[in-house]
Amino acid sequence: MKHYEKIKKIRKSHNLTIHDVYERGVAILGPAKSISISTINRIEAGQPVKFSSLLKLCFILGIELKDLYKGTDKERCLVISKKDRTGGYVFDKKTSSNIINSPTQSFLVQEFVLLPKGKTPSDHAPDDGNKHEKFVYVVNGQMECVVDNEAYSLKVGDSISFDCTKPHHFENKNNKACKFIVTENPARY
Repeated sequence: MKHYEKIKKIRKSHNLTIHDVYERGVAILGPAKSISISTINRIEAGQPVKFSSLLKLCFILGIELKDLYKGTDKERCLVISKKDRTGGYVFDKKTSSNIINSPTQSFLVQEFVLLPKGKTPSDHAPDDGNKHEKFVYVVNGQMECVVDNEAYSLKVGDSISFDCTKPHHFENKNNKACKFIVTENPARY
């Protein structure tokens, strides 16, 4: 089954018209952030749409993306182009990230950009008895990875992995931007 056929099937199982889905989206997300009727029609027809539009439609219908893809053509392999990334975080004017992997996977991959003097807030995974890990790879620039108050200087091509239940943050104390990839397992969105 194609994923767009499944979306239509889910919508109909909720006894919703396309207009009903549009109105629900406006009520939940607001008129500026919802998706249009024409976008819903394009999704159900299998036409190209932004990945973020598909995520919004899943949210409006009350389903998770991984459940939409289960048993469809997108279950095993999903290409996400740079322009269609699912989202990310803007921490401040100097610090941001983008999610670059499929939300159907058990891990989370983000591309971070730290401008000069940029710093992420302190983070830590829950200490729930499970193994939580992060892997960091520096693509360009230099940065510090601070784990449990110990700073590790990293430059292009360097990597570090650590138990991410420990408090940690990333910081750029240099005069050039730094880009790095962070993989977290299990995923925390």
